[in-house]
Amino acid sequence: MSEEFEYDIALSFCAIDEGVATQLNDLLAPRLKTFIYSERQREIAGTDGQESFSEVYGKTARLVVVLYRPEWGETPWTRIERDAIKNRSLDEGWDFTTFVPTVDRPKMPPWLPKTRLYVGLERWGIEAAAAVVESRATERGSNPHEESVAERADRLRRSRDLKEKQERFQSTDTGVQSAVQAYEDFSLAIEQHADQISKSGIKIGAKRSQEFRILSGLSPCNTICSFRPCYSNSLQDAYLLVEVFKGFPRLPGFFGSVNEPRKLKSSRFAYQLVRPDYHAWVSTDENRREFSPQQLADHVLRTYMDIAEKTSPTGSA
Repeated sequence: MSEEFEYDIALSFCAIDEGVATQLNDLLAPRLKTFIYSERQREIAGTDGQESFSEVYGKTARLVVVLYRPEWGETPWTRIERDAIKNRSLDEGWDFTTFVPTVDRPKMPPWLPKTRLYVGLERWGIEAAAAVVESRATERGSNPHEESVAERADRLRRSRDLKEKQERFQSTDTGVQSAVQAYEDFSLAIEQHADQISKSGIKIGAKRSQEFRILSGLSPCNTICSFRPCYSNSLQDAYLLVEVFKGFPRLPGFFGSVNEPRKLKSSRFAYQLVRPDYHAWVSTDENRREFSPQQLADHVLRTYMDIAEKTSPTGSA
């Protein structure tokens, strides 16, 4: 395929998946020319955003990689990208796309052909997904270049500089204060989201008790969040813990369930400097997903509702 393109790969994603997009871009950018808004925003600054985005996803990128979740295509910017992709498919088919779901058991868009294969991030992991994406770009005519020694050295320098900054952030009172404020922001977002949901008829209560944030109302399930750093100048072993129970556990000031509560899910998030000048809650599982306080609040509430919907009031979940 000899046609020239401005970019080998363009990444399309929701804000909540920016961390995954950045990781994927970091693995691909040394060998291919990539477009990710956070990295290319200077190039399109001052232009008409809708026209610029439509041009990239509808024409100038050889391969479009969609980090897919149900919200993709419904936010203002991803809606523009979705429409550009769908319009391009009328002329080219779907071979210029690769979909990478970022949620479990995704329900893919109804307009996407059922025969279209996608890369499962949960199964493949970020590095394997990057290898598949590079292979797809190569099949479409990209010519990945080997990093020069100077390019590799520059990437190593940036990586070391960031690692040093990350380590300093984890071992200072500034880091601890930032994490405490991020937990407060998360707590406020949980309360605001719960209030909005309750107005729609799904009654979810959000309470505070010491370091605990308690979500209840979707019987028989309850979600307990907690965060309390062990040290005033270090975030070592400090995690935001999110646990979903069938029943209610014993907490200070609360009576637990008569029947022994059963833990249905447990997740941990560390507050970290993930990129220069950007902090986020990062999941400690292998996916290492990044969340702003507001995004994490949204994720926790979604998880609570998903589990409650599947859990029987009696018997097993």
